[in-house]
Amino acid sequence: MTQFRHILNSRVVTASCVRPKHGRSAFTLIELLLVMAVVIVVMSMAAPSVNRMFQRTALDRGADRVRAAMGKARVDAIKEGDVYAVFIARGSNWFDSGPFANSRDQIARASRDRRNVDQTGNSGFEDNLLPGGITFAATEVLSDARAEEVLSGTESSGGGGLQQILFYPDGTSQNASVVLQNQIGGIVEIQLRGLTGLSKSVRLKSMR
Repeated sequence: MTQFRHILNSRVVTASCVRPKHGRSAFTLIELLLVMAVVIVVMSMAAPSVNRMFQRTALDRGADRVRAAMGKARVDAIKEGDVYAVFIARGSNWFDSGPFANSRDQIARASRDRRNVDQTGNSGFEDNLLPGGITFAATEVLSDARAEEVLSGTESSGGGGLQQILFYPDGTSQNASVVLQNQIGGIVEIQLRGLTGLSKSVRLKSMR
């Protein structure tokens, strides 16, 4: 009996001696550096795609703002029974809408706002600016008999570098095309149909 207990105890001691140690839970410096290197490589590969996505989103937001200004000018012209206009500062990111009779005030305001944008990066009213990095690349406005009559005798036509798109009390407007461009060459054209005074956005191929 004593011998049996001795054998049993020796087996227990032997089993406890060969019990495996717990695995380590910490990372080595080399492993951390390898993980950081992989993260950096993945981020560098994804950065151009992310930038293009943000640029496209900004371009679409800019087009939406301009179209909203056009819609407001059309509604205001019908409501007030007067000619309204969307004013666009060519080559910049500034635009606005208001009564055409106030063109001189708009020119003065555009000049003031553009100075503020140059100095501070904002005009104090975000809705009359395109998002950062988006500019008016081109504008084309077709003249018509009513436009010539409205513009005749005024000194504000094209003044201060502003392009004016007229909206009439009957809900119609001038035919116009406004092109917006982002920093990577993406462009969107806003097409305004004079017969209805309604606009739509068309994404065009990159200019690059």
